[in-house]
Amino acid sequence: MAEAQGTLTVRVLADLSTFNTIAGGLGGVTFHVAGTLCADPTIEAACASIGSFHCWGWISASGIVVNQEYNFDGRGKILVAGVEDGGPRAVVGGTGDFRNVRGEATGFVGLDVFPTPPEFVATFKLVGARN
Repeated sequence: MAEAQGTLTVRVLADLSTFNTIAGGLGGVTFHVAGTLCADPTIEAACASIGSFHCWGWISASGIVVNQEYNFDGRGKILVAGVEDGGPRAVVGGTGDFRNVRGEATGFVGLDVFPTPPEFVATFKLVGARN
């Protein structure tokens, strides 16, 4: 039996009022920002919420390391982790419909280059998710 695979695209509208940082050792800082998952992946379209977004990690002189949680209402969560370097990040797991998921995600913007409005389109290439 072949595993389910496919592509999922979602727009994230970050709420920069939730952006928090805490100074850490060796000159770095921890951070967290939250937002909304939007059904229409078109930038600046009206946002019909289909879930929530959380991003947290570590900022230092050598780069930014992040974890991201995409919580799809009624479906479950996808967890992504990696270095904020413009390349794909690993899909490291999930819950609900995404319980056995793995794959990669692309389309992020760095915390230092959030556009106005602060949104981006994330594309997940998934293997093992329930259809």
